[in-house]
Amino acid sequence: AIGTGVDISPAARSHALGNAIANRVSDRAEFRVGDWFDTDPPLDGRFDLIVSNPPYIAAAEMAGLAPEVRDFEPHIALTDNADGLSAYRAIASGVTRFLTTGGRLLLEIGPSQAKEVSRLLQMAGLGEINVLKDLDGRDRVVSATAISR
Repeated sequence: AIGTGVDISPAARSHALGNAIANRVSDRAEFRVGDWFDTDPPLDGRFDLIVSNPPYIAAAEMAGLAPEVRDFEPHIALTDNADGLSAYRAIASGVTRFLTTGGRLLLEIGPSQAKEVSRLLQMAGLGEINVLKDLDGRDRVVSATAISR
């Protein structure tokens, strides 16, 4: 498999590249700095799989996070400083340009976001939308497939 990773943080990109080198997969992995699908150089082609763990915590929920999460992770990785759905809106608006027909999208979500994220993906024209639960039985991933038009 080959892959392209995108992160808004240059430091995260560097860290990912270091991990790829350490795990001897850097010849099959490319890392770019960008804002979802807006990268430099621009993304080209289509992908069979797109996976994202976007910042999904609503600003109002930040204070209630466990300190080891809230005080350790960069806030940009945790929250959009709004309703927690901004990333999903951005992903839904661009994903069909980059997924192959039959390609799969997997998005980590907060446990209360399945319905809204599923709706955004349906509105974007994706199909086979499913919600997968984590080991605690909470909604954790929304899966969708690019369908032909």
